[in-house]
Amino acid sequence: MNFPKRLLVFTLIAVLASILAAGGCVGQKEGGGEAGDISTVPGGTSPGNSKLVKSVVSSEYSGPEAPPAAGESSGKSKTEGPQASRTHLGVPAAEARTQPRGGKVAYLTFDDGPNSQYTEKILDILRRKKVKASFVVVGKNVKLNPSIFQRILADGHAVVNHTYSHDYSVIYRSPEAFLSDLGEANKVITQYTGKPVMLFRAPGGPDKLGPEFTAKLRSHGYISVGWNISAVDTDPRGVTQADVYNNIVSGLERVERLKLSPIILMHDGTQLATTDARPGSPLAIYIQNREATLAALPAVIDHFRSKGYTFAVVDESTPPAW
Repeated sequence: MNFPKRLLVFTLIAVLASILAAGGCVGQKEGGGEAGDISTVPGGTSPGNSKLVKSVVSSEYSGPEAPPAAGESSGKSKTEGPQASRTHLGVPAAEARTQPRGGKVAYLTFDDGPNSQYTEKILDILRRKKVKASFVVVGKNVKLNPSIFQRILADGHAVVNHTYSHDYSVIYRSPEAFLSDLGEANKVITQYTGKPVMLFRAPGGPDKLGPEFTAKLRSHGYISVGWNISAVDTDPRGVTQADVYNNIVSGLERVERLKLSPIILMHDGTQLATTDARPGSPLAIYIQNREATLAALPAVIDHFRSKGYTFAVVDESTPPAW
């Protein structure tokens, strides 16, 4: 082999060796880099996976956006997974999973709505405070207030099945009766979500479910959602804004001592036929309680944030209340 050809061969070998060496370094850095290589990426994921991190991890929910106008998209990319389909399926798909694991997460829940008197006022506060919550809805009230239910979904909140009737004499007759009432609620809910809601909260609380009820509901795929902090905003004697706030703050102190994740029970309430109530009547006290919850909610949110909490919606992976 003459000299020019020999030189050409050596040159090609050198170039090939350089390429292989560079490729090996890249592979090593992505697959086995030091801890310092990922320190600036939330969730402890390598820089090569930063696009994935942005889609599944956030330090706090950015807050609900205004519902898209009729015929408009939500502005979300089709590549963003569950959020892209929210306007079609309605129920946020495991929103709580977007919370960084190991952080302090609180779950606001509102029972018995939707109603035309208070639910939207709560939604306005949540939007202003950039908080996502869970609405524990009664099927008959969804049927009465479909546009408000659609706003709950469009704003990115979660929904939990609270039966259709919320009538103790009906639902607690038997496990089959309870299951049937959940099914009736899902018939209404599914019109807007495209799928049944398998998270449920028993009216009166999980303690009202005996072993037979629990076994029947589990066998049909239902998951119970309890609570460990109560606003006590259904007190028949009436509560004030200060009562609601103090009940939740003291409840949080107890939950923190027990090292539990706070799941807060509040009420937007059932649909009212009228708000024209005689002073001191049960209806007047009920209205007073709803107004107290509304008035206390902003300060409640501020208190949790001051303690380092972010907010998430409940899902099948939410820690048990107790």
